Amino acid sequence: MDWAALKSKHMHAAYDAETRDLLVKFPGSRSVKHADIPPHVYQNLLETSDPHFYYKYYIAPCRVSPGHRRRGSMASYGLKLAFLIAACSLLMATTIDPGNDGVFEASELRPN
Repeated sequence: MDWAALKSKHMHAAYDAETRDLLVKFPGSRSVKHADIPPHVYQNLLETSDPHFYYKYYIAPCRVSPGHRRRGSMASYGLKLAFLIAACSLLMATTIDPGNDGVFEASELRPN
């Protein structure tokens, strides 16, 4: 990927047409990766007279942080969900326990 100077001295971009990844770099900061950017969006970024505006409104919402796409992320969400279900089940089992071998006494039942 080669860095291209835009019509702004403070912004550079690099595009990989094969993976459709766009890297944008501002002075004093690390490059920001954007995934699945169509080629025409990159071409518009190169040609626009105000690349900051175009970037902010058309590209920035597609930002992908460096560690955001990991293979194990779905497994971690599944593990969190299983833990949440187990915690809720335990909470429900301890608060609804009727006692007396599962039989409610007549005095425990209230009419609506």
